[in-house]
Amino acid sequence: MQVESNTNTKSRSSRRPRETRERQLIEAAIHCISVRGLRDTTVPDVAARADMAVGSINQYFDSKERLFTAALRALSEEFQTAWRKGLDETGADPALRLRCFVECYFQPAICQRKKIAVWFAFWGEARARPHYRAVCASYDRQHDETLEALCRALIVDGDYALEPSISAKIVTSQCHGLWLELLTGSDRLDRNDLADVARVALAALFPRHAATLSGPAPGAAEESR
Repeated sequence: MQVESNTNTKSRSSRRPRETRERQLIEAAIHCISVRGLRDTTVPDVAARADMAVGSINQYFDSKERLFTAALRALSEEFQTAWRKGLDETGADPALRLRCFVECYFQPAICQRKKIAVWFAFWGEARARPHYRAVCASYDRQHDETLEALCRALIVDGDYALEPSISAKIVTSQCHGLWLELLTGSDRLDRNDLADVARVALAALFPRHAATLSGPAPGAAEESR
């Protein structure tokens, strides 16, 4: 039993350096893609950013496409984890739940120019590259189904004459548009300003819930006392 326990411990510890290196390469790839774009980012670029030898990258990713696909998956998982955690921690109020989902777009770890540039780079290539399209489709489906369900619950609660699927598309389009504003627009607007815009847009779409959707964050009044 002791031998088996030691073997398992060694196996776990040997995985940690590999996972650390893989994460290092993924972060380096995200940085390089944000600066150079997908087409112009090379393996030597990523290796230099990660402070690794070019040849050693093959130990972790056997092609540039596999590395880039891992970077896309990492961004997708990070965002999905954020909105799932947010919903898990939010109560049953349909307006608060929709607000929480939208605010996840503008969290500090998510709403970064670097990451948004990479999102748009992959979206631009998704139609032409099946492996990127497959990753995007999987996460997009879960995102869209969740957002549509949130919109449906709010529509029922407020007796709105709206279609849940169309409402969800409007909300997604607004959030993506605000990401693009952060990426290409003026420096006058930061992610907090864009989150305010997103909340106002939600209130305009669902006016009977405007106070909850665009008012002070729940608990803000108590915290300020």
